[in-house]
Amino acid sequence: MTTRLLAALFLAFTPVACTAMSTYPPTAGKPISTPNVSPGPEVMAGAIKEAYRVSGLDSTVVFNLPAGLQSSTWTRVANTLGNGAKPMEAGDLNVFSVQQLRVSGGIAEVDVVYPERGVYQLMTVKFVGGGLSPWKVDWAYRWVIPATAPIANTPETLLAKPEPAPTEPASSEPAPATEVAGESTTEPAAATTPNN
Repeated sequence: MTTRLLAALFLAFTPVACTAMSTYPPTAGKPISTPNVSPGPEVMAGAIKEAYRVSGLDSTVVFNLPAGLQSSTWTRVANTLGNGAKPMEAGDLNVFSVQQLRVSGGIAEVDVVYPERGVYQLMTVKFVGGGLSPWKVDWAYRWVIPATAPIANTPETLLAKPEPAPTEPASSEPAPATEVAGESTTEPAAATTPNN
């Protein structure tokens, strides 16, 4: 009985090797990950922490997440980062920006762009965990490829973007009377047509 119980517990909490890798933002042909729930916020915050540690910066962490995530996810990441970490706003510099999250069973990988010597670089951070074990950094790989500076994706920023100015509705009042060659008309001069 004890052997069966231990075997059942082992199988229940062992990551499954053939689980399809899900991604966010979505990648063609891959299942979509839901980073608003665990392990999303934990591994995104962990990747930002690792990139911050590697960068050697000594300032408040300013972070950015992929577009489309719920405000509660941004709050969870900020709380997990601690120390006054704040979401990116337009114009912020030295931003740590999560580009993509990939999860497959007990393995997660996060691509994060981070500042290093005035240039943004890409880093992939791999985590292992899940079940009853916490997610821990397994390795981090720093790509020697410059990345573009991040653009703020916070829900507040997306909502605060100015909308295009509305066009003025056509007036229901008749056009003012104008005189054309001694005749009075209610149409503008450019719109007159000869009488048949």
